[in-house]
Amino acid sequence: MAGNRASGMIAATMSQMRHVLSCRWPVAAFVIALLACVTALAPARAASPEGGDSVYRLMRYNDDFTALKDPAKRSDFWDPIKYIPLGAPFDSGYLSFGGELRERFESYQNPNFGIRAPGHNAYLLHRLLLHADLHADEHLRFFLQFGQFQRIGERGLPSTTDIDRLDLTQGFVDFTPPTPWGDGPTLRAGRAEMAYGFQRLVAVREGPNVRRAFDGVRAIQSIGGATINLFAVRPVADYAGVFDDRTNMKQALWGSYVTVPVWGPLSADLYWFGYENLSATYRGRTGHERRNSFGTRLFGKAAGWDWNAEAVLQSGTFANQSISAWMVSGIAGYTFRSLPWQPRLGLEGTAASGDDRSSATIGTFNPMYPRLPYFAETSLLVPANVYDIRPVVSFTPLRDVTVVLGWDMLWRMSTTDGLYGSGMTMYPGTNRVTASRVGTEVSFDIRWRPTQHLTLGAIAAEFRAGPAITAAGGKNVDFFALFATYKI
Repeated sequence: MAGNRASGMIAATMSQMRHVLSCRWPVAAFVIALLACVTALAPARAASPEGGDSVYRLMRYNDDFTALKDPAKRSDFWDPIKYIPLGAPFDSGYLSFGGELRERFESYQNPNFGIRAPGHNAYLLHRLLLHADLHADEHLRFFLQFGQFQRIGERGLPSTTDIDRLDLTQGFVDFTPPTPWGDGPTLRAGRAEMAYGFQRLVAVREGPNVRRAFDGVRAIQSIGGATINLFAVRPVADYAGVFDDRTNMKQALWGSYVTVPVWGPLSADLYWFGYENLSATYRGRTGHERRNSFGTRLFGKAAGWDWNAEAVLQSGTFANQSISAWMVSGIAGYTFRSLPWQPRLGLEGTAASGDDRSSATIGTFNPMYPRLPYFAETSLLVPANVYDIRPVVSFTPLRDVTVVLGWDMLWRMSTTDGLYGSGMTMYPGTNRVTASRVGTEVSFDIRWRPTQHLTLGAIAAEFRAGPAITAAGGKNVDFFALFATYKI
């Protein structure tokens, strides 16, 4: 019977995939294949020396191509547009162009656990980003990025992160004033992406089609080995039309984030986030939420070990009720570098507080703007009223191939609070269920990076719903994704 269900899902998925690809996306697939061939024929450039990260950073405004000022170091096909000197009178200035093309096919069996949702969906997400980075001199910089996002096929659920026909995704100016003691802090004003730490509370939302950005101001300063960030921003509200995205005036985020070296391989983040939401919903009521998050993160690597531990306390008010919430999260792993395929064994876990309806205090933890996916690739839950433990095994069977296997077990922290998905939307009926076990998710993720520009990947995951889901009418969830990303 299970085999019939699986074969039926595969047949339905393949049928919808054929329908999707029969529209107009063979052109995009051809473009990716053509660009991959061009890149394969071009000499590869060595990886960026900055922390061993990829040449193309998660935040594209952090890309650094100043080494290409020396023509002898230009070996990649795209190098001529990555560093264009401005010439007199801007002898120290340069212009850089870049972009990203991503095509991602997704299919769900029982999206949103099947709660008020279709039994199956399949769709293709298209993302195109183009940016220009102008450094007038060492003190003044302008960054512009435009994006076009489409979805082919029906999700069957409302989403604001699938379609945006054309918009300004980032646009800011940096000013770094000179002082008698050297350059002052970089002052940034405009629209920009933000990500802090392990992106548990503030992230770019890379998984969905439209990434997250904020409008506002920031100040960034490095002192010795420490980095200080101060910010006051509002999230961007995404709309499907042309140049119609605007500042979300119902939400605000402000605070500070400091990263400091502690000792040897150990570093620490210390932060405070102030958050406001004029239309938050808890206990079935909608009201004004003001929340403070005080947190710290310890992280580092040494002798094959890696670790990342974080703790957050939250206080504030919601509709004249007090808020008291918390979260702890940790990752630890060991990589056997002397063994074939360099396997890594890891253990991850998160615990986030939930609400007790008998208390006058709101106890639900609010992760605000977390990365998606958070727990695993199905992107069903955010860290609110849940705790989990996830053993992980990863290895590299080939130099450019990474495989990750995960097994996540989840429970509710409070049986009088519900379970929450993206945007802190509670799954209907889950707050009236008495069971605590949420379920188990098994995931398989494989990624191949044949060149520095191109990444190909596949993801398969199954969420076996526990009684905290099934008693509210939820079902098991199967998820499958194929994607290709090309960056310049």
